[in-house]
Amino acid sequence: METRNKIIFFVLLCFVASFLVYAYTVFAAEITIVGEVNDTFQIVANNTIYDVAETPMGDDLVKNYIAEKVQVTGTVEEKDDMKIITVKSFKIVPE
Repeated sequence: METRNKIIFFVLLCFVASFLVYAYTVFAAEITIVGEVNDTFQIVANNTIYDVAETPMGDDLVKNYIAEKVQVTGTVEEKDDMKIITVKSFKIVPE
């Protein structure tokens, strides 16, 4: 009986640890930024540089709207002191 309890405890501990590691992407809030697309596949907004995640919408944005001012809505994650935005939607902002 004691061995069974240890196994159950270990499985639950692994589940909780996995949840905590991956939960930040599930609970990431959408934000909206306004900035300029540069030629290195980034958006510069308020002196902050956002790398654009490789998605169909993100690729469309960084390949076809270089030097344009855009409003981007998406989720941001930080990895190695870099901000990476996954683009959900965007539109050109007239200047």
